[in-house]
Amino acid sequence: MANIANGFLSINLDKASALNKSAVDEIINNLENNKHFTYCGDCEGIFNEEDKEIDLNFSGRWSCDSCWEWIENEISDDKNDKELSSEARTLLLNSEISGGSYEYGSQYRDKVYKKNGVKKLDRYNHTKLESEWWEVLEMINAFNLNQGFSQYFGNDVEVTLCEKSEAEQYLFKIVGGVGGFVVLYDKSDEDDYPQPIFFCDIDEFTGSESINEILEGLESGDLEQEEELEEWFGNGELIDDLIGEIDKCFELS
Repeated sequence: MANIANGFLSINLDKASALNKSAVDEIINNLENNKHFTYCGDCEGIFNEEDKEIDLNFSGRWSCDSCWEWIENEISDDKNDKELSSEARTLLLNSEISGGSYEYGSQYRDKVYKKNGVKKLDRYNHTKLESEWWEVLEMINAFNLNQGFSQYFGNDVEVTLCEKSEAEQYLFKIVGGVGGFVVLYDKSDEDDYPQPIFFCDIDEFTGSESINEILEGLESGDLEQEEELEEWFGNGELIDDLIGEIDKCFELS
């Protein structure tokens, strides 16, 4: 079975035009029974008549590219392979459409947008979900946190700069819904990327949140690293929670 992506759309109807309720119902009914929008899940559409807005949540196969292609085909000038009536297609064409899709933890997110009257969706892909952890921490400006200070970022992820040294070593504790870890970085070598000196899952860490004690423990052998940061089980999910919604991380494809 292919992976399942979660998609969402807001279709804002032209406020200056008369409401064609039958065309609205046709769009919702089609998408709720459309194979592109219901892969191993349901498509649910809600129409807010007062705001003239259709909101949809749905699921796609691998990504939601086929959903975006379906919409573009319906509002294109191509006269073949249309599923909607001309009234429903005109309604879509004259609407402002925004939305996106993602597969949590799989390093995939996108956004789509089109203005009223435009026949093509602008597609934006998230380009930072495969970043290394030092890059993620720099994106959220975590290296500039005050020592001992905690701050919540993204989807309720708590980042604490436990300690920083004059030798440019930074000890972080990062905890989110999927779990967390402590990591000690060395930024003293300006010609190289910051290297993790030590990493440990938060549930396995029995030492002190102290740079000197961690370094002494590593030197004496009393403290051992069981796995590498890149191999930690929750990497994809925690990075997604931290930066998945940052607009500047999306680029027009």
